[in-house]
Amino acid sequence: MTEEGTAKKMAAQPKTYAQAGVDVEKADQFVHRLKASAARPEHAKLWKVPSGYAAIYPTSKDTAVACTTDGVGTKLLVAMALGKFDTVGIDLVAMCANDLICVGATPGAFLDYFATGRVEDLKADDIIKGIIEGCDQAGMILAGGETAEMPDLYQGEHFDLAGFAVGTVTSASLIDGLGVKSGDAIVGVGSSGIHSNGFSLVRKLIGRDSPIFKELLTPTSIYCRPAVEIFARYPDAIKGMAHITGGGWTNIGRINKSVGYQIEKPLPVPGIFSPLFAQVQDLGEMYRTFNMGMGLSIVCDADDVQNIVQTFNQAGFAAARIGTVTDQFKGIRVQEGMSGRSGWLDLAFSNKT
Repeated sequence: MTEEGTAKKMAAQPKTYAQAGVDVEKADQFVHRLKASAARPEHAKLWKVPSGYAAIYPTSKDTAVACTTDGVGTKLLVAMALGKFDTVGIDLVAMCANDLICVGATPGAFLDYFATGRVEDLKADDIIKGIIEGCDQAGMILAGGETAEMPDLYQGEHFDLAGFAVGTVTSASLIDGLGVKSGDAIVGVGSSGIHSNGFSLVRKLIGRDSPIFKELLTPTSIYCRPAVEIFARYPDAIKGMAHITGGGWTNIGRINKSVGYQIEKPLPVPGIFSPLFAQVQDLGEMYRTFNMGMGLSIVCDADDVQNIVQTFNQAGFAAARIGTVTDQFKGIRVQEGMSGRSGWLDLAFSNKT
């Protein structure tokens, strides 16, 4: 390809999630409209959790079930390109189960929805194998699900996955973020890579012929077992928790939007993000789209940091204190070094809730 052709190709490549066809703000606006349309008097029964990671329906005065649902997104297209389907089921469980623990729930049961043009035994078996592995990692059972064959809707190898997770939570173990205050510590728990968000952009920046294409299928980390251990051994230690998914680090604000989050020592950014940044060339877009090495953000008292970090470390996860809650500003301020120049990056809160 000529220099001119290369330049034109680079200019045509999307550099933002929106240019790749995903309008996060528009999707958030739709969710707000949906909430308004669906509102009924019976919603008053639900336990209120500002983070919005799960719907919590009480079964008694002090106990409730937490419910959440999610999918894998266009990471499925990477699996199709590689012909490898035994890990996307882990992603499916992770995207649901990690949300449950953010409200203090203990994951219990999982249901899947597998839609395809036709059931191919080996592919279907591998997908379910991954879902079962994900459930095992999360301490859940695969309680049921639905397989739908729709050849007129799903052409060729195309298929979709959705999951639904249920957990239990008590009024004492509920994590609502309301107790977060200035001076609290922020703990980061490492990610395994890109996880399952941002792939509409990722796939346009990292092609099938890239030597790192296979790395895109690295399964999403499942943080449930160490989190549930903390719930049991150190009750009330976790004041707030955010699963870093769509919207990247802006999700941190879902913990509590009345304060600010200053991240002085972020966890190391995995190498998989370097080729993405080389093309996106906008740190704000990177942190608003991807997890940047942190899959879970936790707020706690400074005295509880050691127990929380140690529990995640013993479970095989990188974890460390990365910052401090402040009342000096509202938003997220990150001391970043990925761009090659040390400086502060300011991020606004997510509009998801």
